Amino acid sequence: MTEKPRSIRATRIGGHAWQYLAPQSCKGRVVSSFSGGINLLFEGGEAFVPVQTCAVPLHPWAIEILGEPLRFAEGTPVSADEKELSFGDAHVVLSSAQIEELSLPRFSAEGVAIARRNFPILTHFVEEARKEHPPDPFQPQIDAILRRWHESSEADILLDLIGLGAGATPSGDDVLVGIIAAMSLFEHVQDQAKETLAQLRTGIQETACARTTLPSAQMLLAACEQSFGEPILEFIEEITLSITSEDSLLEKIRSVYQLGHHSGYSILLGFSILLRDRPTHYDFY
Repeated sequence: MTEKPRSIRATRIGGHAWQYLAPQSCKGRVVSSFSGGINLLFEGGEAFVPVQTCAVPLHPWAIEILGEPLRFAEGTPVSADEKELSFGDAHVVLSSAQIEELSLPRFSAEGVAIARRNFPILTHFVEEARKEHPPDPFQPQIDAILRRWHESSEADILLDLIGLGAGATPSGDDVLVGIIAAMSLFEHVQDQAKETLAQLRTGIQETACARTTLPSAQMLLAACEQSFGEPILEFIEEITLSITSEDSLLEKIRSVYQLGHHSGYSILLGFSILLRDRPTHYDFY
């Protein structure tokens, strides 16, 4: 709980959090805390918004603040508008914060060609990480879905990943985010990637909220709009740079890998799966 009235300045806001908060006044409550801050749930469960320090990578639904992590008891009421979050006498000032859209740029054929040359670094990392990564009890089911997709190339099969796993962002959802990120890289240079992405986006928009947790549904829907957390964007940018080194790229890969308990590994697995045992009808080369 807060000890005295105080004002905390938000430094940055993810684009999706801003789109939700800016047009309206809304109420919610603190639902949980983590090492970097607190999680807020708004208006009967329609938006999940972390308020975190700069030590935690920003994502499309997060708010970054200066100073130490906020600490409020679960159930503490919060009211919000485009100017501030209010927790009783404590206020998080939003009006001067920088809005971060966290959007994937459109890549040229040259950038995609560079990424192709760099992909072996990622695939080797994922193969080695799988040997040492803590076992995920849902991995056999995820692998089975990916095999079915490889055999048929039907995009709807990938929707079976939604909600598969435990935690705030189930592993299946994380794998699907990685797949969407990789396909987005190829979207403007490969017709099959563009077609599959269109099918996935429709399926996710129609089903995600009913099939998985709210934070994970928000993550998937943001990915459909080509918006991702900072480590994912930085990794994709790095893999398309002609001047990148293996050490520099591995640094960005490790930043993704460190997301959550299973999330980072699952995202990288999804990203790499397009090139490892890729489907017959998907010629990304």
